[in-house]
Amino acid sequence: MDQRTQQFAELMKRPDIDQASARYEQMYGETRQRLVAEFPTLQWRQSLEQTSASCGNDFAAVNAGLRTHDAIVRGMGNWVGTGGFRDDQWERALATVGEVAHQYGFDAHPKVIANQPGNHESIFRDEYNAELTFGVGKNVGLTFESGCHLTAEAKKRGTPAQGPSY
Repeated sequence: MDQRTQQFAELMKRPDIDQASARYEQMYGETRQRLVAEFPTLQWRQSLEQTSASCGNDFAAVNAGLRTHDAIVRGMGNWVGTGGFRDDQWERALATVGEVAHQYGFDAHPKVIANQPGNHESIFRDEYNAELTFGVGKNVGLTFESGCHLTAEAKKRGTPAQGPSY
């Protein structure tokens, strides 16, 4: 089995990007709602719209030579919160995010990127390497990027696309 076929077969075991995104959007929204319920002064605004890109090196062969991508990652848009919580409430806020993320199959314990007064950041990951990043500095930040998934069209087709022949 060639590398393209092998990687495509691995991605066929996953939900397609639209199915995964629907679930991730549900989790992302629930996370923001739970934080507002816990910290009522927190106000969210979206700072970046949803984006899509080709998958990275782990599944590069699937898209090699194609004009359109069969395998993509999706960013769910960045959210910034103001008026949220004090520095001494970080652990409580992180636990709230962790509870929601864990219900959706993410690691129970995040990878800590920064944890010092005025600067906190942690990343939760799921089995498909999706990343939910939560942090606080001047503002509260919440970002999300999916792991690699096939497009709905590629998943329906069920076989790797062939690149153009010249």
